[in-house]
Amino acid sequence: MKKTLTGNIAIVGGSLAGLATGIGLARQGVTVNVYEQNAGEERGGTGLGVEVELITATTGVDAHGAGHVRALPVVNEGYRDTSTWLAIYRWLRTVAGSTDGLSIHESARIDGISSDNRAGQLSGSGVNASADLVIGADGYRSVVRRAVWPARPFAAYGGFLIWRALVEESWLPARLRNQASLGWGRTPHAETARLVLYRVPGPNGETLPGQRSITLAWYDASRTQWLRDRGYLVGEEIMGSVPPAAIDDELRADLLTLAASRWGRDTREVLTAAIAHKVIFGTPLVEYLPERLTAGRLGIVGDAAHVASPMVGAGFSSGLEDGIALINAVRSSGGTAGAAATQALKRYEDVRLQPNRSRVLESMAATRELLDSTRSR
Repeated sequence: MKKTLTGNIAIVGGSLAGLATGIGLARQGVTVNVYEQNAGEERGGTGLGVEVELITATTGVDAHGAGHVRALPVVNEGYRDTSTWLAIYRWLRTVAGSTDGLSIHESARIDGISSDNRAGQLSGSGVNASADLVIGADGYRSVVRRAVWPARPFAAYGGFLIWRALVEESWLPARLRNQASLGWGRTPHAETARLVLYRVPGPNGETLPGQRSITLAWYDASRTQWLRDRGYLVGEEIMGSVPPAAIDDELRADLLTLAASRWGRDTREVLTAAIAHKVIFGTPLVEYLPERLTAGRLGIVGDAAHVASPMVGAGFSSGLEDGIALINAVRSSGGTAGAAATQALKRYEDVRLQPNRSRVLESMAATRELLDSTRSR
């Protein structure tokens, strides 16, 4: 029997998994406060595979566009739906804006997290709050994870820098707009170990040929020392992504040379457009194998809880599955805050810990295999 937990829940991190989970919880009648360190749409992101049914199940709002909410923009070329971080974020923010009981606090950086037998506490820049449950959806550098599992506070570097970008189809020759395959693959060279390309909606959600974008992920295993020299990698901890502004003319020229020498014509044209338009940026690959997902009144979901390489896919979907499990646990626990809150977290961990560990172990094996293939040459 569904017995919604009364009380309030704080979510640290207002990106995709955090927003979707917050919407779903608020629609169950729980008061939810989402704390997000950024403001507006200042974050980036590229493309990702999506399961529209999972978004619907997590939020309780039909992402296909039934009712008063417009459909989430997706592209499907026969094997899966794809979208962009920004398109999904805009859709979730629209839904959040009409969800009773949900408040989003922007420019709210959380620096401290703790928990006792009465509540979870949050502190930071302009923030001093408490909640019956505190959920960390604050990404691979999660501050909530540090409180949940202090012995392993950060996700470790996986050996690759992934060059990423969104390339607008209008930048490319017309012959590429309806081409079934844009090229992809692996090489035995560390600089071009793996490449993935696929179409996604355009900058404002456009889905017609010529108006869409192409997302790319280029795995480069030759930049570890480059990352260390520039402070992006300290020990085995990643300090952040490499923004487009940090890619100078010398590095752009190097990437153009590699694209010309390692990939075919169609693939090369997409990569050249990304580099020439200065939209390419770098995301160091990180992986995190969870030992636990909860502690006291604290829990973690999405990339805060488990990080796998894009090679195994389904990163966004895994975060949504965390959200669904958490929402169901809260619905089935019932009662007032206190024992019911910690019981809800225990139910959530029982459901999600092993599936998440299995996915990350698969990721770590795939990463080692790809690294070994470049080192054995």
